[in-house]
Amino acid sequence: MIPEFGLDGNLPEGIHTAAASDFFDRFASSSARRRWLGDRLRELLTLARASGKLERVFVWGSFVTSKESPHDIDLLLLMRPDFEMEEAPQRCRGVFEHASARMTFQADVFWAKSSIGEETLHHWLEAYQRGRNFQRRGIIEVVLG
Repeated sequence: MIPEFGLDGNLPEGIHTAAASDFFDRFASSSARRRWLGDRLRELLTLARASGKLERVFVWGSFVTSKESPHDIDLLLLMRPDFEMEEAPQRCRGVFEHASARMTFQADVFWAKSSIGEETLHHWLEAYQRGRNFQRRGIIEVVLG
């Protein structure tokens, strides 16, 4: 379940899980900008899944706040240990190239192999929970069906 926003417009700190349908209902429907970004994110995730190697997805930043018009989407794609970008279908590769993903999807895409381990992942997710003002905020793990 996705918790309510705090008074600052952020989710409470921590990693909150949500089914993809709940995630998109909550964050990609309340304004034209959110619908447009949601469509970009759906397309991005479709391509990442087409690689056959996507394990987990984490989203943070303005897209998972109460802002009516979020700037962009910030996300981490955790891929299987045997993922090799060069072996992914050509149509999928732009998702994993930062500049291409930024231009095509209005998203800052970070990715890693799950072989980084839970400790390293934990440290990364701790860092992503800090906003520009260094206040802690929540992030969402999107559970893909």
